[in-house]
Amino acid sequence: MAPHSAFETNTVEQKVKTLVNAHLKSILKKENLLVSGVKVAMQRRINAQLQLHADNQDLNRFNRLKGFIMNPESMNSPAAPYPLNQLPYSNFPQVAGRQPDLLPHMLPGSSTRPIFKDSPFYTILQHLTPVQECKVREATRDTIECKIILKPDVADKLVSEPDLRVMIFCASEPISHFSKVDVAFPHQVEIKVNLDEVKANLRGLKNRAGSTRPADITNLLRKRAYYENSMTLTYALTHKKFYFVVNLVRQHPVEELVAKLKSGKTISKDQVIREMISKAQDSDVQAIGSIISLKCPLSTLRIDVPCRSTVCTHNQCFDATSFLQLQEQAPTWTCPVCNKTVSFEALEIDLYVDDILKLTPKTIDQVTVEPDGKWSRISEHGARPKPGHDSSDDDEDLVEIKDPPRVTAVKNGMANGSISMRTPPTSSREQSATSSVPPPSIGTKRSVSAVIDLTSDDEEENPRHPKKSATPAYLTTPTYSSPGNGRAQPVANSLSSFGPYSGNPPAEPNYIQRGYPHR
Repeated sequence: MAPHSAFETNTVEQKVKTLVNAHLKSILKKENLLVSGVKVAMQRRINAQLQLHADNQDLNRFNRLKGFIMNPESMNSPAAPYPLNQLPYSNFPQVAGRQPDLLPHMLPGSSTRPIFKDSPFYTILQHLTPVQECKVREATRDTIECKIILKPDVADKLVSEPDLRVMIFCASEPISHFSKVDVAFPHQVEIKVNLDEVKANLRGLKNRAGSTRPADITNLLRKRAYYENSMTLTYALTHKKFYFVVNLVRQHPVEELVAKLKSGKTISKDQVIREMISKAQDSDVQAIGSIISLKCPLSTLRIDVPCRSTVCTHNQCFDATSFLQLQEQAPTWTCPVCNKTVSFEALEIDLYVDDILKLTPKTIDQVTVEPDGKWSRISEHGARPKPGHDSSDDDEDLVEIKDPPRVTAVKNGMANGSISMRTPPTSSREQSATSSVPPPSIGTKRSVSAVIDLTSDDEEENPRHPKKSATPAYLTTPTYSSPGNGRAQPVANSLSSFGPYSGNPPAEPNYIQRGYPHR
């Protein structure tokens, strides 16, 4: 094994920063790496390759790449082949006096090394392990073991810099040098680091490729120099090969990305107004006023940093912080308004909507925007309905429930149609306020005449036979009796006492429909 000083990378990495794009591309071609990208991305790719050779203790490949970097003009001359005794696989054991077969997965830095898609939430700094291959296992299971050994500088930085993280990246076939791949783990996989199970979502969203995040194992590592952290990956029932590698990354928090958006490109007010006027002048389109919501469609809270993608054609914005927080958990990168595929680079702050947010109080949730770009706020109590909007469905008739657990229950009920959040019309409320019967008190018995349908216009004055009422038994108001212990109990009026019935039972007891207070 070569001494550690032979793999000193600091000087070489500083040299990489001084190279021009032409030299960087030539080096990438010599190393069979992806050539496209900006200058910073190409520099990062070369440094990662250099560090990979150092981690693999591959002195031949390391010196070859180092020579290209320190003397880039030498690449113009024909590349000399490796001497036979210095082939990168010459250290492999020989079988029957000959070199082993040149299997790609046996060579460090081989063509099976995946290049992962870039993410705004982290930047890959270096590889901490070689690329490991998970073979196809259609009916069995397999376990891959590897060691994660931290160098002194890496161990110290992990302790002192909280934004440095250690993550497991995994991808499936096909792997190519010319295309980047998504993070994807086997469907049935279990990862342990130092015998502790990695608690992470390794599947992502169902049927959404690219929604899986790399597994963060920083907190499970022993951050000591040259300590052999053990890692095992157990998987089963795979129909294609997977490749995984442990990388050191620098994490970028959402706050940093939002600040980057604010300081980057923006959509000016004049640009938005020009686009509105241009659409209004189209003879094939009838220009009418529109309503822009000041609430984020993701968090349903008032927008703080109005943001939208340049590939979208709508003026509706969403909150940048809420959107990035969602993408950090499950990166789908789709617009929440029009479902178009977007990217972080295409996100920009809309100064037109930002100006509206600054000039309106927080109680205003919507504004009306005319085709010429002029806007007017909609008052909280005088909101005009949208076209085709039923006035009986106004927001002022919605019941606001502030208890978070109940909010979840109400939303679930509304989704399946069993709960209606609208209160009765004004006339119905006035009628129930004057003619409703108060609920029975504890220890008293409701008379038979009180069990009537108050919503019916044809009421019987004295219903002597309640069993023949047209109202089903399970819709009647429960009758209470006092057994003598001071507690009221329902008299055989539960849903289970009637046996099977046809149709769906009401979601709420009947006294809610009659205007009684909720018990």
